[in-house]
Amino acid sequence: MKKQLISLLMFSLVLCACNKKTQSTESAATSEKPKTEAENILHRLPTLHVEDTVKSGSNIYALMINREACDSLGIVTDEMGYRFADNLLKISVKKNGSVLFARTFKKKDFMHLLDAEFAKHSILDGCRFLQVHEGMVSFSLAVSYPDSDMSRPFKLNIGPDGSYMIVKNDDMEEEYETEGNDGV
Repeated sequence: MKKQLISLLMFSLVLCACNKKTQSTESAATSEKPKTEAENILHRLPTLHVEDTVKSGSNIYALMINREACDSLGIVTDEMGYRFADNLLKISVKKNGSVLFARTFKKKDFMHLLDAEFAKHSILDGCRFLQVHEGMVSFSLAVSYPDSDMSRPFKLNIGPDGSYMIVKNDDMEEEYETEGNDGV
């Protein structure tokens, strides 16, 4: 009887020790944070291509806007942990069949107009044609937090000689009230 009691006690101790080891292994496994979808997927804005023709006075302007995601420009992570590729923005303007302007823009082209924190979490988002006025072709551009309304609007002014300047767009509300402008 004494041997059976000792055997039963030993069996209970072994069973208890095994149970504790299993529980500590399970809790260690659950304390590791599993990768979420947000951390695994790299989101890209869709590639966009817009072409339009505008007549101003006796001149005809052919406009082209392309936006495409580019992984090599860096990855932006939003506050939810979603990762986004930044974009390249190609803009070209032909005046009466001759190339007036052709350039590919990156977010770094706007860095001098952005604060560091906004630049860190934003991507080059979109572009649309605004107008031709006295030979100057203008586009609206935006650097934005991905999938949000938080953006910094800019205006790209292209001079009659093909020179350009990027400035903050303080007229953004007026621009979005204008209907009929194609663009990204």
